[in-house]
Amino acid sequence: MNPAKSFSLSVALGLLATTAAAHQDDLLRSGPLDAFRPVGQWRGVAEAAAVPGKTELTIRGEGTILVNGATSGEPAPYLLSKAEYGDARIEFEFMIPQASNSGIYVMGRYEVQILDSHGKAEPGFGDLGGIYERWDPSRPAGREGYDGIAPTANAALPPGEWQTIEIVFRAPRFDEAGEKTRDAVFEKVLVNGTLVQENAAVSGPTREAPLEEEAARGPIAIQGDHGPIAIRGFRVTSLDAADQARLAELDAYWAEVSRAVGAGDFEGYKATCHDEGVLISGSRKRCQSLAEALRGWKKGIDATRAGEMKASVDFRFTERLGDATTAYETGIFLYISQLPGEEPKADHVHLEAVLVKQDDGWKVIMEHQVGPASEAEWQALE
Repeated sequence: MNPAKSFSLSVALGLLATTAAAHQDDLLRSGPLDAFRPVGQWRGVAEAAAVPGKTELTIRGEGTILVNGATSGEPAPYLLSKAEYGDARIEFEFMIPQASNSGIYVMGRYEVQILDSHGKAEPGFGDLGGIYERWDPSRPAGREGYDGIAPTANAALPPGEWQTIEIVFRAPRFDEAGEKTRDAVFEKVLVNGTLVQENAAVSGPTREAPLEEEAARGPIAIQGDHGPIAIRGFRVTSLDAADQARLAELDAYWAEVSRAVGAGDFEGYKATCHDEGVLISGSRKRCQSLAEALRGWKKGIDATRAGEMKASVDFRFTERLGDATTAYETGIFLYISQLPGEEPKADHVHLEAVLVKQDDGWKVIMEHQVGPASEAEWQALE
């Protein structure tokens, strides 16, 4: 028996449950702390604002904005993601009050500094967007710190404003014996859209890194003990070659679904569905086999092929988890249909899909049409 052909829905869901953490995308999507290792002090709030002239935040309610505390007198431990990454793109949205200090440790080892650096004429490695220095207490006095890399520009906004950091990072490489063959590299760091680091190599973990030994993968860590910070966006996309190849295959899969719908190719559309697949309609509160759903859709697909109507479908995604043979995709699809002489009808629908890879390609084994989405939600994913 070919193992790829023996997947059932329960097996696919079980595999995704064990592999999803390794491919987590939006770290705040399911809850402010769900994607992180258990830790004290950090919590989710509904509102956060800087107190003018003080190193303090005003926080209110419970919600999805992640904070480590309201004042510098509430030092919190490092916050580490459950997922571990190698090559990765990190998109991070944060707000700090006056004089506050934090940092993002990629792989828990290499820090991009977060500091209230607004207005500083000559930023150093300790300012916003800097690669923080390494530290060796055995070096001569006054020279213990080394290899810090200052940002090429000061792109810091005033304290209290929401700011962004985007990092494209390449993990260190190791040979079969475990010896390092290439240093970690910050391919790009952008602060508020301004490029401040490019191809910046780091020879080892930076000062105060929560993890000291280098490795091929590691968690993303946020420093919490130097000052208040609020976080409302935290996305990590793996850039590992295997992940990119898998996503390219899945992009081709969804393109084929779009082609089959637009061409009215029923057999082509049917070929994208697993024989044991199920369809869940959230709005109708109904679950049925995909085979049954296909029988209901055939009339419309055939009408498209015959030119009796026009149809198209497009997909945009919010989260894409998986491994070499399983995938969990969430997002929105836009289905447009038009009968002769009538205006086009557009349906935006929130989508969850579980797919498995067989010898002849990816197949959807669970499609959950969660419910209606808005045009604004669709545009936000462009």
